[in-house]
Amino acid sequence: MLFFAIALSLIIISLAVSNYRISSAIFIGKTVDSTQQNLVLVSKQLDLMFDNAENYAKLAIQNQTIQQTLIEASAGNDAYTDYQRQMTVRNALSNLADGKSFVNAILLYDGEGRVYDSGGIENVVDVSAPYFAKFKGAAYGIAWEGTGSSNYSREGRQPKVISLYQRFNSQMSGARLGVLQLSIEETFVSRQYSDIRLGDTGQLFIVGPNGEILSHPDSRFLNSSVRDKPYYPLLEQHEEGKTFLMEGQEYLAISRPYERMDWTIVGIVPIGEITKDKGVLTARFTTLGLIFVLLAIAVTPLLTKYAMRPLKVIRETVRQVQRGDLDASLNLQTRDEIGQLAVEFNRMVSRTKSLMQRSVEEEKRRKEFELAAIQAQINPHFLYNTLESICGLAELGRTDDIIELVDRLAGFYRGVLSKGSPIVSVEEELLMTRRYLDILQVRYAGKIDYEFDIDPALLEYRTLKLLLQPIVENSIYHGLKNKRGKGRVKVTGRMRHNLMILEVSDDGVGMEPEAVASSLWQSSGKSFGLKSANERIKLIFGHEYGLDIRSVPGEGTTVAITLPLRRQEDEEEAG
Repeated sequence: MLFFAIALSLIIISLAVSNYRISSAIFIGKTVDSTQQNLVLVSKQLDLMFDNAENYAKLAIQNQTIQQTLIEASAGNDAYTDYQRQMTVRNALSNLADGKSFVNAILLYDGEGRVYDSGGIENVVDVSAPYFAKFKGAAYGIAWEGTGSSNYSREGRQPKVISLYQRFNSQMSGARLGVLQLSIEETFVSRQYSDIRLGDTGQLFIVGPNGEILSHPDSRFLNSSVRDKPYYPLLEQHEEGKTFLMEGQEYLAISRPYERMDWTIVGIVPIGEITKDKGVLTARFTTLGLIFVLLAIAVTPLLTKYAMRPLKVIRETVRQVQRGDLDASLNLQTRDEIGQLAVEFNRMVSRTKSLMQRSVEEEKRRKEFELAAIQAQINPHFLYNTLESICGLAELGRTDDIIELVDRLAGFYRGVLSKGSPIVSVEEELLMTRRYLDILQVRYAGKIDYEFDIDPALLEYRTLKLLLQPIVENSIYHGLKNKRGKGRVKVTGRMRHNLMILEVSDDGVGMEPEAVASSLWQSSGKSFGLKSANERIKLIFGHEYGLDIRSVPGEGTTVAITLPLRRQEDEEEAG
């Protein structure tokens, strides 16, 4: 009995210690993974916001009213004429700034020292001199400045802003007209991540290249330095998931570089808040173990021998769980302490399995959000290029072509936005792809031709919305755009072995074998649409479906899409 009690005590202690360490490592690891995913999401939100800011700045400097007014102002005039021009530019800038929640102000500085603004501000200080000098002779006239007090007042205060400065030239002569400033209030940046929680008191903020805080949900910390903080060396080395001591408490630091602005997104959370739940689990496990030891000492030697048999079962089941078999369970019918231990063990394994399944589902949803963000970034780029084509046709006075192009663009987006479902019929997908190619034929007049060869029986089956468009776009931009002479895209569709096989072929420049091998795994400029389409297929239909690429340098590329044959009624029955 004494030997049994000692041995059992050691086992219980070992399990408790192992459980404590393993659970700590699991909780910390999951916190690191979750926080890293949140930091990636913040990076994408920032990219989207800054892309929009640069696009609005381009719209401002390309505005014909603003261009003409600044050209006329350079000739000089009386005060009344200057005032009228101020109002003309202000109205144009106000139209661009109104409704853009992240745009705090837009200002224009011309070469004569005049300042134009979007309205609602006062006490403007001209800060354009360094940028006139910086952009002089530069190949790319754009610069971002980190968080600082604004050079103007709005509603009686100077907000903290992040500002974009861009060179402003005449579109007619190329002469320098001035510098544009577009300011974003820091509070809008911090709102992009203020809802993300790291424990109860964890913090998420953005640090600049010199260690100053450029964005923080609490404005009191703005522009303060963290160079003297114990976690700053970890930020410089981009150490992931490292712990440090601060004010007698252990913390976990997770960071991600935001290379576009040379910033670092930082997450800090107390270790105690991460591992607080493991203490309850460990205490319960230890309590049950101690009760079991005391009862074992009290029983007779005969019962000890009898009790050893279920303990062997427990030992084998624990080993199965350690090997990763979470379907293992203890089927002990006894109602003594060993039976109680088996019940608690089964509950623990069931809870662990549930947590892992929940983690898988969360990962799946995260991929859906990322893919949705990718699609949202693709569509505005296409729309912007199409609008540029419409502007070009307008300058040439080609009214009929403008009407036709706008009608095709409206039809394309009507198909994209209809119903809101990611699943559409093959017929609808082909119609959207045809409209997309019709639009590109206008943009690349005489350089692109296309052909559709689709089995009519496929038209009623279901596919992903906007599946063919990014693949066709990839063929044109990376296969045909650099080809001399006219290029051709062919879309075919066949049934094969109860599968739907769609192919997009081009006779463009093709790809090298190493580029083909990496196209579906790397998010490079040439494979961005292919990787996105492949991930969407596997996410919706399963990993056995997806893309296959065949390419011969100098001859062309074929992308084969393998999908299951599904009708709408099949989806409704499955739902």
